[in-house]
Amino acid sequence: MSFDRCVSRASVHKAVDAEVLLTDAAHIGDERYAVAAVWRRDHYLGHQGGPASDPVLLMETARQAAIHLSHRFFDVAPGLPFVLSEISVDLSEALPEVSAEHLAVGLDVVCRRPAEGTRRLRFELTADVLVHHRPLGLVRVCWEPMEHRRYALLRRRVEREAEVTLPRPEPSRVPLRPAHVGHLAERDVLIDTDPLRTNGWWLRLDQEHPVLFDHESDHVPGMALVEAFRQAGRVAAVDRRPGASGATLLDVAFRSFGELDAPVSITAEPVGPSGSTFTLRAHQGNRELARSTVRYGTPLSARARWDEAC
Repeated sequence: MSFDRCVSRASVHKAVDAEVLLTDAAHIGDERYAVAAVWRRDHYLGHQGGPASDPVLLMETARQAAIHLSHRFFDVAPGLPFVLSEISVDLSEALPEVSAEHLAVGLDVVCRRPAEGTRRLRFELTADVLVHHRPLGLVRVCWEPMEHRRYALLRRRVEREAEVTLPRPEPSRVPLRPAHVGHLAERDVLIDTDPLRTNGWWLRLDQEHPVLFDHESDHVPGMALVEAFRQAGRVAAVDRRPGASGATLLDVAFRSFGELDAPVSITAEPVGPSGSTFTLRAHQGNRELARSTVRYGTPLSARARWDEAC
């Protein structure tokens, strides 16, 4: 696999070369594919601890892999909208620090395409994450490339529902410092505290953000919700367990499109007595846009995850 030059930005739906993470991909056989990526210190968002403490960078790598494989190996036509339904990362070991130059990351992918004759192009990708030939965890992506007509019909239906259900008054907000959510720059803070609720926040979107709005979007970007969930989970975890480390599980399921001109609320509920795992939800009016499970702390081995579940 080559780590010397990034794939074309069009093949991962990016407008700027600097935001492309993938460098190579190959078909190994049957449903297996190898994907190569490179992380640099300044990649994705300006995270306080660097990419090593940022599982969202790994999720973005998997999302780009899903898009690239669709076009390169599954004959999905360029220009089609991609609708993300699920994305997750589950780390068994901490991600390593990025050197002064870069970090080479590999994905050992199993990608399941729709059965012959299936009308909808629903794909599922699962992958082992490899750094220095060492497995560090799993990522999973479910997505569907849509024909333009079907996508337009779906968007119009959601917009009609939104007209009926969305509240228009701007809610009360209290800004958070970047360090509180693990970032260095104010523009990367995606949540404001809701002063009227405990463990409640409002999505904060800057449509000029060079990463999250790298290209024009007609709805709230899915990766903006992913990062907002990570930030809200971090705040909730630190409030319950001061000194909580990075997220080791981030599992997100998308339910509906979010409109750009209406508030999005985010809530967190603890799961179990440990104070390290939370269920988070994003709502716009009475519509649930997405739901997430976030776990903070030391990465768990497969045996430890089984013991915790029991």
